[in-house]
Amino acid sequence: MVRTTPEVTMKTLRNLVRRFLLIAECFPYHGIRGKLLLSAQMFLRLFPRWAFPSMSIIPLVCHTKNVAANEFIGRYQRETQGFEELWQSRHRTTEQDIAHFYQEHDKDIWRQAYLSRYDYLYKKKLLWVLHVAYQSCRKDDPILDYGCGAGAASHLLIAKGFGNVEAADIPSQTLEFVSKELVSSLHALHTIDATLHLQENLYALILALDCLEHTVEPLAITKRLLSALRPGGILMTTFPKEEDFSSTHTRKAQEERPAVFAFLAQHCDTIVPEFLYRKNADFSGKRSTSA
Repeated sequence: MVRTTPEVTMKTLRNLVRRFLLIAECFPYHGIRGKLLLSAQMFLRLFPRWAFPSMSIIPLVCHTKNVAANEFIGRYQRETQGFEELWQSRHRTTEQDIAHFYQEHDKDIWRQAYLSRYDYLYKKKLLWVLHVAYQSCRKDDPILDYGCGAGAASHLLIAKGFGNVEAADIPSQTLEFVSKELVSSLHALHTIDATLHLQENLYALILALDCLEHTVEPLAITKRLLSALRPGGILMTTFPKEEDFSSTHTRKAQEERPAVFAFLAQHCDTIVPEFLYRKNADFSGKRSTSA
């Protein structure tokens, strides 16, 4: 039976409220900053498409692509056509296949720029990133934006004063955009190749937003990320359920999804199920490899 739009909308709203309450329980909206962020959540709900233009990376994309601001929407619509068709034009069963897909086009840059300005759920996620960062990190604590895409979360964190942010992704046109455009304008940002070794027990906060579903080894990646997180550090991840998968998400990722969250539940304190975790102090990277 196909769910109607109102049913989907109500389910989404219930999940958002539940997630908000769980986050607020662990990271209360205290003080002036907390009240401002709480007001921001309400403002975004009232004006979802137009709230917080400063979150947007559209100006950076327009600068890189030499596009006038009033021409962005038209270019976005043209540049993002054929995304799924390109994915389906060949088998995407290995990490090399997936890497090649993101190296041969820049559609994700345009898509994520659009979302950072006009999409309610995307901006809601960024507000939660900011709130959790304020509550769990000092301004100089190392933060990793893993699977950073076009760097919207990194851009927001640095704009709000976090001075030690690393953006990681596979070699791609999006990572090249972040390396050239964002790093040159945001001097506190550094980029790293996500396929390389991550230093253990380093980061106070790791973001893995909308990336695991695009890989063929999400469990192995999750183990690497947890090893790189310092004891007591926070992992924020989004990993859609099967009914929310698109044709550009991998079957292997869907198969491993339950194992990913079982692993996190075993080695972390769960703050918000399937979203927000705090690493246990007794976690061992060696132990996780055999888990």
